[in-house]
This record gives sequence, structure tokens and C-alpha cells, in this order.
Amino acid sequence: MLQRSSMNIIVLTSSFPRDKDDYKARWILELGQEFVKDGLLPSILCPHVKGSKTYETIDGIEVYRFRYAPERYESLGYGNFLPHENSSSFIGVLLQYLLNSLLMLSLLFFMFLNLHKLTKKKKAKLIFSNWAFPAGFVSAVYRQISGIPSVLKVYGTDLVFLKRFRLRPLGKYILDEHDAIIAISEYTKACALTFDVDPERVSVFPVGSNYPIKNCSAFQEDFERKWCLSDRPTIFTVHRLIPLKGTSFLIKAMSKIASVHPDALLVIGGEGPERSMLESLVRSYQLEHNVLFTGLLPNEDLPLLYEACDVYVIPSITDKWGNAEGLGMPALEAMSYGKPVVGFDSGGPGLTITDGSNGFKVPEKDWEAMADRIILLLSDPVLRTKIGDNGRSMFDEYRWDKVSPLYTEVLYSAVKG
Repeated sequence: MLQRSSMNIIVLTSSFPRDKDDYKARWILELGQEFVKDGLLPSILCPHVKGSKTYETIDGIEVYRFRYAPERYESLGYGNFLPHENSSSFIGVLLQYLLNSLLMLSLLFFMFLNLHKLTKKKKAKLIFSNWAFPAGFVSAVYRQISGIPSVLKVYGTDLVFLKRFRLRPLGKYILDEHDAIIAISEYTKACALTFDVDPERVSVFPVGSNYPIKNCSAFQEDFERKWCLSDRPTIFTVHRLIPLKGTSFLIKAMSKIASVHPDALLVIGGEGPERSMLESLVRSYQLEHNVLFTGLLPNEDLPLLYEACDVYVIPSITDKWGNAEGLGMPALEAMSYGKPVVGFDSGGPGLTITDGSNGFKVPEKDWEAMADRIILLLSDPVLRTKIGDNGRSMFDEYRWDKVSPLYTEVLYSAVKG
């Protein structure tokens, strides 16, 4: 076995927590912490974003954020270069791409330049890239030029992005130019295989988690009073408010749920371009008493809401661009707290949820069927506990102490050749 000590690696990504309290792509930071335990010394390289530091150490991990434009224009990365997240119309998509094209070229150039500099500085033995584009493209080119091994982690939406814009040859080049590919779910692996990739080169390892986090009971009680959750049947979901996440279908389901459970409360965590439309939808169904938008949630509030809710819902759909949820980590985190999960049979969550065992899955966009399953769970505490306990048992497979050694083995094998 290859000696596992003091091997420097570069973790290349377009999305990363902006600071220690940000939960955006936090699993990359957590995986970096696990790498350290296994003898890897990761340095994170990601785009700078307004308000973030160009260099800092977060929980012992060095983070380098490269500049690629005047700060006011550094709007790419963190999912924002994918127009389907920010626009619902084709014209909006086209205009956004026209506006972002020059910035994207700049980002790619400076990502490559800084990858070269940091690799030399750290004498890195391997590049670990997240998302096929832009990071995967840059690491593919860099590997071809430098010969330094590279492993690519794909999430699903990145691969659909390449297919949607007729970039299949580019996608195949990116996948072929990495020593190994890690997919976060069987659904994501299936997306990768459409690029004619050798199935033996694609491993399926989920995103890991440190959940459940034990909450102080007094703090939990204060939190529930703050959000008026006490003694109310509570449904929780957290995600970016974009079409892919299917929030409008959950609000429609809430109109039926409220007719059976008038005091039921749907807590929607997260922000996004659809928020004003979703708030209008709530008003049109006269659900102001039953739906709460929290906005962005601090890291410390997430486990409190998982603990407080009775049912967690992941209403993600396949959007009009063909994107689907790759895995749906918040649903798995809710399972770690013994909460039953309800979701549509779409993408990764459709494979993760075993109907009637750790949750319920219903036909995609069938919000009435979703409402019926949620009503059943709210009405039957025994069933709720049974399904929640099944989910908690399944979650053990996603703990970092189980998942990270799988990643580490692939990374060391790539270096060993």
C-alpha cells in the first residue's frame, strides 16, 4: 500500500463556504478535514466572491480564493454561472450567458493560472476537482499539460449542463482526462455513463455528513419559541429557491394539508430568485398562517430545525433543462434525526428514498399524492417514528467516518497509478 503521509493535494472547486458560518458546499470543507486524518494535506482553491477573503484558514484547512475581475463583477461560481438557477426564460438564459461569457473566460484563465502556482508552491501530488465545469475542465487541461494525476467528482447538474448546450465532446474530454471519477449517486453515475465513459472508472460515493449534531435542550426550546414551532405539526425543507427544487409543488400540497391539519406549519429555509413568486403563491392559497420563509439559515439553526420538524420534504423535480437533484443531502441529514422524508421520484432522492421504509416517494409533480403522504405521517405518530427510525439506521452509510476512506483510497490509487 502507498505510504499515506504528508501528501499535498489541491481541492479545486467553483463553490465553497464563503466563511466559517456559510453552509454552501460545506461538505467540501468537511471532506478536507477528513482527508487530513488520512494523511492528505488539502489546500482549497476556489473563485473569490464579494465579501470573502482571498486567503484564510478554516478549521485548519488553507483556503485560497483567486481574483478574476473587479470585486463588483465577481459574480460567477457558487452555482451562479448556471443560468437555469437564476432565470426561468430562454431569453433570460441567453442574456445571462452573453453577460457572463467574458467573466467566464477570465475565471477559467485565472483558475488555471492559480492552480499552476498553487500546485508548484505546495508541490502537490494530485488535483481533486469538484464539478465537471469549470473546475473539471481546468484540471483536465492541467493534467494533460503537467501529467499530475487528477480525480473528478461529479454531481449531476454539471453533466446535464454540458449535454444541454451540446457540449458532449467537451464533457467526454473532461471525463476521459481524469484518472478516476467519483459520482455522488447512482443517478449521477448514469449521467456520466451517457458520455461513453468506462463504467469501471466511475465510483459511487455519497456526500458525507457529520450529522446528527446534539442540541442543547434549553436552546432547542428557545429556538422553537422564536419560530413559533411549539405544539404545531411542522414540515421542513431547505434548499435554494429555484425551479429545480420544486418548492411551488410543496406549497400547493400545503393547501391540502392545511385543510386536514389547520395548525400545520411549513418552514422553508433558503433564498433564491423564486422567493417573491413563491410568496405570492402562498398568498393566493391564503396560507400565510401555514408557511414560513426563514431566508438563509445559519449553520447552527439547521440541526435545530431538523430536530423540531415532524416531517422533512424534498420536492425536487426534473426541471425543463433536464436537471435533477444529484443526491439531496438535507433529506439524509433529516433522516439522521429520525425524521421521515417525503419526496418526488426524481433523480438521486428517488433512489435514496425506499417507499414505505425510510420515507415515501410519489410520482414527480403529483403534489396531491405528496400531500396525502404528509397527512398520513402527521396523523400517525407510530408510523412516523417507525419510518424515522429506519431512516436513522440507513444514514450510518453516509457518515464521514464511513465515506471518507472510500475517497482517500481512490485518491491514493490515482497517484500510485
